[in-house]
Amino acid sequence: MRNRLSPDQRRYLAEHVSVLCLVVGLCALLTISGALSFVDRYIYDNLLQALPDDPSQDVVIVGIDEYSLREIGRWPWDREVHAQLIERLTEMGARAVLMDLILSEPDRNNPGSDVALVQAMEANEHVYLPVHVEQLRAGGQLIEVLPYSPFARAAAGLGHVDLELDADGVARSVYMRSGVGQAWWPHITHTLLVQEGILSEQVFPADKGEEFSGLANVRRYHRYIPFVSGPNSYPQVSAVELLNNRIPEQLIRDKIVLIGATAAGLGDMLPTPMADQGELMAGVEINANLLDALRADRLIRDLAMPSALVLGVVLALLAPLLMPYVLPRWSMPLVFSVLLLCLLVSMASLISLRLWFAPSAAMASAIMAYPLWTWRRLEYSLSYMRNALERLSEYSDLNQRLTQPSSLAQMSRMLDQVLPVRSWRLLGGEKPLRGGDSLPAATWKGELARQYRFRHDGRRYELDLVWEQALHADTYDYWVRAMLVRTRTRAPNVGPRYEVLEKHIERLRREEERQEALTRFFQVTLAQIREGVVIADACGVIVYANPQAAFLLGLEVGALDSGQPMVTELNRELELREHCWDDLLCQTLSEGRTQIECRNRQGTDLYLDMLLVHAGDNPGRMMIISFKDISDVKLAMRARSEMLDFLSHDLRSPMVSVLALTEKMRHSGAERDLPVFLDNVEHYARRNLNIAEQFLQLARVEAVDSVEMNEQDMLDVVESAIDQVHIQAQQRDIVLRFEYDPDQEVWVLGNNELLERLVVNLLTNAVKYSHEGSSVDVTLYVDGERVACDVRDRGVGIPPEFQERLFDRFSRASTSGGARTRGAGMGLRFVKVVAERHGGEIRVHSVVNEGSRFTLFLPRVELT
Repeated sequence: MRNRLSPDQRRYLAEHVSVLCLVVGLCALLTISGALSFVDRYIYDNLLQALPDDPSQDVVIVGIDEYSLREIGRWPWDREVHAQLIERLTEMGARAVLMDLILSEPDRNNPGSDVALVQAMEANEHVYLPVHVEQLRAGGQLIEVLPYSPFARAAAGLGHVDLELDADGVARSVYMRSGVGQAWWPHITHTLLVQEGILSEQVFPADKGEEFSGLANVRRYHRYIPFVSGPNSYPQVSAVELLNNRIPEQLIRDKIVLIGATAAGLGDMLPTPMADQGELMAGVEINANLLDALRADRLIRDLAMPSALVLGVVLALLAPLLMPYVLPRWSMPLVFSVLLLCLLVSMASLISLRLWFAPSAAMASAIMAYPLWTWRRLEYSLSYMRNALERLSEYSDLNQRLTQPSSLAQMSRMLDQVLPVRSWRLLGGEKPLRGGDSLPAATWKGELARQYRFRHDGRRYELDLVWEQALHADTYDYWVRAMLVRTRTRAPNVGPRYEVLEKHIERLRREEERQEALTRFFQVTLAQIREGVVIADACGVIVYANPQAAFLLGLEVGALDSGQPMVTELNRELELREHCWDDLLCQTLSEGRTQIECRNRQGTDLYLDMLLVHAGDNPGRMMIISFKDISDVKLAMRARSEMLDFLSHDLRSPMVSVLALTEKMRHSGAERDLPVFLDNVEHYARRNLNIAEQFLQLARVEAVDSVEMNEQDMLDVVESAIDQVHIQAQQRDIVLRFEYDPDQEVWVLGNNELLERLVVNLLTNAVKYSHEGSSVDVTLYVDGERVACDVRDRGVGIPPEFQERLFDRFSRASTSGGARTRGAGMGLRFVKVVAERHGGEIRVHSVVNEGSRFTLFLPRVELT
C-alpha cells in the first residue's frame, strides 16, 4: 500500500505534471507546425558539413556556360548544336547522357534540327530527358511539360527535375516521384539509374501509397540531398570545348554525363546548404549530387512524424524530469546538456542512419522548461515554507494524525459497527444521515434517546441516538462526546503573505528542531518495544502503529500508516475463534480494557490487550491495542505437556512392571523363578536407562548452539556404528550389508561422537522395524559436494500421514498392523537435530510393508 500524498505533495506533483504537459504540448505544437523550421534548416546546413561523402569520379557535367554562349550564340541554341553534343558524347563512349534541358516545343524555323537531334538520341540510345510540372498562372491550372513527342520517343527514359525550395529559397530536398493527379514520374536520375541497371525498380515504386487528387501536384518520397560540397564539386567541361574536340576522351568514356545550363544568366542557379553566402549552384550540378547519392543509397529521409514526435518529446522531457533531482546550481548545465544531447542525437541519426531529426522543437521545449520549472519551484518553496511554519507550530508529521479531525463518515461507521446504538440520525447537513433500525417518531423522545449538538466545518449539527438499553446511555456517553470532539475542525491560521526569506528560514529551523526531537523520542520509544502497538482515535481511525504491530499482523511495514485505516478492519488479520471483533471493541469501550488470546493469519499465538486512555483535549480519548507474541510460551507449555506425558507413561510404565513382578515374586516364593524375575527386572531397568539416555542426549544437543567439530572420515564413523548394532541384528537374524567406494573421499567436518550416535540410531531403528530374516543395506557415497549415507530396511514401513511429523519429539509411528512399536520417540529427533547442527539434512522415503530408506546428507570437505 502506498502512502497517501499530502496536500503539498499533491500540489507539487500537480505543478510538476503541468510543466511536463506544457513541455509535451509545446514540443508537439512546434514539431507539427514547423514554426522553428528556420532553426532546423540552420542546424541541418551545419550538420551537413559533417557527412563523410566524396564526389564520384564517373559523373561529368557538360556546362552551357558564359564561354559557350559567347562562342556559339545566345540562348536558345539551334537543336543541331544539341545533336552535335550528343553525337560527340556517343563517339567518346559516354555511358549515359542526362540532358537537363526543357525541349517541349518543336523548332518550327529549323525542322531539320529536330530531326538531327532525334537521330543523335536514337544513335546514342542512352539519352534521358526531363519532365517539368508548372503552373500556367498564379492559382491557375497545373500542367506537365513533357519533351516534344519525337524527342520523348527517342529518349531512353523520362523523369521530372523539380527541386523543393524551402521557405528561405534554398534547395535542400527533392520528391523522388511527382506528377499531376498521380505521382507517376520518377526523378530523372532515378530513371537513368534504373534503365542503366544500376538501381532496382523496387526503389521508390510508383504504386506505393498512390492517390488520385484531380489536377493537384501529387508528390511522394521526400528526400534530402546530401551535397558533397559547394559548387564545382564534380568535373565540368564547357559545351563549346566538347564540340571543338578539346576534351580528352578518357574524361568522357564510360562516364555518366549531365548536360545543363551553368551560366548565371540562364536562370537555372539555386542556393544550396553547402554554398557560401550569395553563392549559387547550377541545377545540373544539383542533379549530379542527387544521382551520386541515389546510386550509393545516401539520400537522407525525414524521420517519420510519429517517431519524430516521440523522440522530440522524450528529449524535451529530460530537462523537467531530471530537474527535481539536481540542485538549482546544476539546472542550467542540465539544460545545456539536454540541448547538446538533442544536437548529438540529430547528428548521429543524420550521419549513421541518414535520417533527419529536426531538433529545434525539443531544444526550444527544453529551454522553456527551465523558466517554467524554476518559477513553480520558487513559488512552491516559498509557499511550502509559509505553510510549514504554520504546521510545525502545532504538530509534526507524526502527531498530525493525532490532531487531524475525523470525518462524519468515519464517526458513522463507529456508530454502526461498535457502539450498542439501536438507531441514530445526523441532522444539519445537506441531507440527513441515518443508521440502525427504523423507529417511530415518539421513540426519538423516549428515555433511551439522547441528543448531542456540535459544529463541524462551520456548520451546526445535531446527533440523535437511541440506545439499546438505558445503561448504555450512561456508559458510552463519554465516548460519544469524545467522538464529537474528534470531528471538530479548526479554522486555518492565516499568516502574513509576504515575509523576509531569512525570517522564514530561522523560524522554520527552530520549529523543526523542536518537532524533530519530540517525534524521534515518540517513534523510537514505541518502535523499540517488542509488543506491537496500534493507537486509534475515538472514531476508530488508526493514528499510529509501530513496525512490530504490522509484523505480528502479517502486513507490510507501513501498511497501517497509509491512508486512514480503521481499527474495525484489524479483524481481517486475526483469528478470534469464538469472539467477535466488533463485540470486543464494544466491550473495551464499556469496561475500559479487554484481554484475550488469539492468532494471526500465519498461526502465531498472540496476547491481545485493548486499553482506553485519555490524551487531553486533542486528540482526546484513544484506544491502545497491543499485540504480544506468546508463541514461545505456548510452545513451552506444549513441550511441558509432552514431557509430563512422557514421564507419566514411558518412564512410569517400566517401573509399574517392576513393582508388579516384585509383588508376584513375593507371593509366589518360588526360588526357581528367581532367574526369570531378575531377567525381567534387568529388561525394564535397561529400557528405562535407554530412554533416559536418549532424553539426555537430545537435551544436550538441543541446548548448545554449536558443537566442537573436526575433520572426520565417515567411513570410520559408519563402520563403528555397524559394529555396535551388529549383535542386535544377529539376535533378529538380520543381515547388515555395507557398500562403499574405496576410491571416494568421504570426509566431513563434524563431531565424531554425535555422528556415530546418529548412524547408530538409524541402524537401530532399521533393525527394530525390519522383519526377522531380512536385511539392512548401508551405502556410503559422494553426492556432488555432499557425503550421503543411505540406511535401508525391508520392514513394516511408515504410513504417509505420519512421515511429516516423523522427526518431532516424542512421536512414534504405528506399524502396518496398527500396533505401536515400543520406543520413546526421541531417536529420530536426535538424528534431525544433529544433522542440522552439521549443516546437513535427513530425508526419508518409505512404503508401507516394503520398508524405509533414510538418507543423511553432510557437506563434504577436501583434505589439503
